[in-house]
Amino acid sequence: MKKEYFDFLNSSLWINYTQQRYLTPDEIKYRLQQQGKSQADWPSMSKEIVATRKTGSITLFFKSIEPKFWFYPADVIHKKINDIEKLGKDLFDQINKNASFKNEFLLDSAIEEAITSAIYEGAHSTRAQAEQLIASGQRPKNKDEWMLINNFNAMKWVKDNQHSELSNDVIRRLHQIVTENTLDGDDVNFQGKFRNDTVFVGPHEGIAHDKIETALNEMIQLATNSPRYFHPLLKGILVHYFMGYIHPFFDGNGRTARALFYFKSIRNQLNYIELLSVSAYLRVHGEQYENSFVKVKENEFDLTYFIDFCLDSILSALQEVSRKVNYLLKMTDLKDRFELSQTQIGLLQRMALHKFRTIDIEEYAQRISKSREFARQELKHLLELNLVSEIKVSKKLVYKVNAEKLKNLYKE
Repeated sequence: MKKEYFDFLNSSLWINYTQQRYLTPDEIKYRLQQQGKSQADWPSMSKEIVATRKTGSITLFFKSIEPKFWFYPADVIHKKINDIEKLGKDLFDQINKNASFKNEFLLDSAIEEAITSAIYEGAHSTRAQAEQLIASGQRPKNKDEWMLINNFNAMKWVKDNQHSELSNDVIRRLHQIVTENTLDGDDVNFQGKFRNDTVFVGPHEGIAHDKIETALNEMIQLATNSPRYFHPLLKGILVHYFMGYIHPFFDGNGRTARALFYFKSIRNQLNYIELLSVSAYLRVHGEQYENSFVKVKENEFDLTYFIDFCLDSILSALQEVSRKVNYLLKMTDLKDRFELSQTQIGLLQRMALHKFRTIDIEEYAQRISKSREFARQELKHLLELNLVSEIKVSKKLVYKVNAEKLKNLYKE
């Protein structure tokens, strides 16, 4: 290889905009302009950047799909995966050691994903309404409520079936779950079934319907038995992307794709994925999410842009989990501050996660395996400290956490 090639690989242009950050040629050009650098040689530089990336890329070719997909394993991709793995494992270990709120934390995460995925797809609800609906077990009354319950049921199905092989049957089953009573018109006939006609999402046209089965089989092969090594996180992200590109259903593709990401990740024993809500990040950064699909298409089907965005969303979601876990762990100091028992602290931690839920004396006594009188005294003590409030529901006294009081106790 020529010396000029090695010089280019050590240049600030390559290191700053391909390795430390992965930017499109247009984004690089804009930054160079901002720095006042000459653009006279930009066309050749742009071609050199893309050609060098392609030379070191991992190809993802489908026989059934015309575009030749690829991605470049840049330093920034490896670093983000490493940061996610470290933070994710640390958090999962922390939660495993705190059995007092582990189950509630996992439930809270599933609820969060169910809610934000539904809202991202257009459902109108609040967290309070969604939590009360899920806790009540009542039958949904409208499409918005069905979307919430369906997403929650999909997360439960993923957990219960995590040892199943990824297949077209699994894809159809998850679509059937997430679209229950939410489809309109003729789409109702395609619940859990691949489309039989053309479909558009914005400017993107899903692949020809007669190629869907074959393309999905190739996707599954790529994500499970590729001759190249893919980190398990990347496998889930690739499934997410290709579900969007193939667009196998008339409606519900996004919800199905996100459920499949969880399915693939949890199946590959990335347990920390259970702790986070990817859709919560998408809800805030929806435009960037959609733009990541556009960047792939506009840059010779370079999937690195979508992968990079998804890794950012996962890392951000884990950082939110970290803040939540630290908040709950801080509550252990209440034992000395207010002379509380471990069971009282555990109750406050669990209720802080589900601040809209209530508990009565009998339920609390059963949970902590103590007498009714013991449970009553503990709840009374928390009430006197204003850490819980007492309300009457159907002639029964129930207790609800004073979330505002707890937050004020730990304001920095």
